[in-house]
Amino acid sequence: MRLPAFEPPSLAELRAWWRTRDEPAVQRLILEIQRQRLTLLELRNLIDSGVQQARAADRSLVERGEPLMTLRIRIAQEVLRVGEIDDTRHTSRAEQERLAVRTQSQLEYAREGRLRRQRRNL
Repeated sequence: MRLPAFEPPSLAELRAWWRTRDEPAVQRLILEIQRQRLTLLELRNLIDSGVQQARAADRSLVERGEPLMTLRIRIAQEVLRVGEIDDTRHTSRAEQERLAVRTQSQLEYAREGRLRRQRRNL
């Protein structure tokens, strides 16, 4: 199923809906959204560890365009797309900010690589 373009609900919006809507179906959807976002953070941590291990074993496994790097970049893009994800039970604010900076630098690195490839192909 193809989805239309849309802005994902912010954490503040989800919290407001949780407080103002008492329908069980709406609350269940809010819980599902938050669960998926927390899972996304967990997946990002796992792929970051996997990339580090792969880099130690064989750097060619983590070159641009390889499946591990493509997955890492895709997860980073999705984390940025949804915005703030409340994971206070697992990480401090400083750690969340450090991860956000790392994610942003990964995206910039990917963009630079794409630009270089485009220039080479011209």
